[in-house]
Amino acid sequence: MNAKGLYTLSFIEGGVVMAAELCAAKLLAPYFGTSIDVWASTLAITLGGLTAGYFIGGLLTTKYKDRLKNVLRTVLLGASLLLILVSFYSDGVMHLGLSFGLGVGASFSLLLILFPILLFLGCTSPLLIEILSKENPGRVAGNIYSISTLGGILVTYLVGFYFLSNVGIKFTLIFFGVLLALSTLLILRTSNATSTVASLVGLFICAALTGFSSTEYNPSFKVLHESDGVLGNIKIIEHTSEDFSNTPKLGRGMVVNNTLQTYMDVEGPGISLWEWAHIIPTIAGVKPKNAKTLLLGLGGGTVYKQLELLEHDIQVVEIDQRIKDLAIEYFKIDPNLNVSVTDARHFMKRTEDKYDVIIYDAFLSESPPEHLLTKEGLADAMNILNEDGFLIVNFYGFLTGEKGYAARSVAKTILESGYVLHLIPTPGQEDYRNLLFVIGKTRLPNYHLSTYSEPEREQVRNWGKGIIYGNQIDVFDAEILTDQKPSLSKLYKEAAKSWRTGYNEIYTKKLFK
Repeated sequence: MNAKGLYTLSFIEGGVVMAAELCAAKLLAPYFGTSIDVWASTLAITLGGLTAGYFIGGLLTTKYKDRLKNVLRTVLLGASLLLILVSFYSDGVMHLGLSFGLGVGASFSLLLILFPILLFLGCTSPLLIEILSKENPGRVAGNIYSISTLGGILVTYLVGFYFLSNVGIKFTLIFFGVLLALSTLLILRTSNATSTVASLVGLFICAALTGFSSTEYNPSFKVLHESDGVLGNIKIIEHTSEDFSNTPKLGRGMVVNNTLQTYMDVEGPGISLWEWAHIIPTIAGVKPKNAKTLLLGLGGGTVYKQLELLEHDIQVVEIDQRIKDLAIEYFKIDPNLNVSVTDARHFMKRTEDKYDVIIYDAFLSESPPEHLLTKEGLADAMNILNEDGFLIVNFYGFLTGEKGYAARSVAKTILESGYVLHLIPTPGQEDYRNLLFVIGKTRLPNYHLSTYSEPEREQVRNWGKGIIYGNQIDVFDAEILTDQKPSLSKLYKEAAKSWRTGYNEIYTKKLFK
């Protein structure tokens, strides 16, 4: 048997493992989000599937010693078939998983979606090693695992930087399933031509069945766009605003991993349908025209358009090119806006500019920007802030109890760093509101000086009752967030679950037929 061909199979198999893992995590994101629970479940099920595969593969080398080529072909074709079909049945599995909690539901879904694929793929390395190890099994094992890992590295880059954003999850899975099957049939050729032809016909029927299948949405939701990328699923959806506003109107939303990031009035595209959205620009409005403002996170551009009304000099940082393109196409954003497509903290470390206002509005689905809220991340922001400038951070609405522990830890990190703090809750109960942290080096703005007035809304004037001062926040039981101990994703886990559960009621259970 051709050794080069078998090593090629090992290379492809390693790549397919990573393609399956990345795509499975992205399949889960619209249902279960991107919290630490989901990523921990993905990694655990990946390792569990490979572990089971390695063990079973070892048993197969003994039981079928005289038929290893046939067993290897069967294992790889089985993995190929599951890869091609998984996006066809995954929605049904994840709908069922929603009946459990987020962590359990994600693990349950991955057990049915990802585990079987990786079990088949895990069997491959022991079989290849047994076939090739006639004289030097140690060297063969080293070659197999290094070549397989090299394939994984290459495909991780290809899937992350090209496939997901250009062809989407479904066709990425189909592509790698077809690639693995064709390579298997070519390298592990059989003398039975009928069997090979039947395999090919079955393969392409399954690929066509999956490729031409489409998701059916509730007619109350008009899906204008949908795409997948390394940061998740993005949809542009139009629907009425009864779930988010006291005065229902037709709204257009940018929905990332089935979590609403921007929601604008279709009839007045400069107006947000969230009741509290005018508070951020009102705070920024204490600064005069031409103030330099850094907006971290573009979304659909609501805050950007509000800052334009203030005539600020705006620099935007957005990590996902798709969001910039969609904001221009669907949310009436000026295509000539000054935006850097990069990580926010990377930008802050490299820029030589100084700003009067910095705004953290960088939620990724239900996940706030953990690395921006450490002691060091806040210091990076303060280093590029003018002495009389201030930082606004948009965060979860929970402040009390277990769900508020993350917000109290952010507050403690700010205060222990020597900065001054105002905490401004948006209207409503904790599970329906946001918290705005306003942070300064030595002093904070007089909000009554703001000139901003939201179209169709009264200007905010009653600030006295809405401000919580730093020394009024009980941070005794909280912890300080640092780069060396990035624990925020763990601390906000319960808050994230609450937010994700609420959005699942709208954008998962109601959206799909």
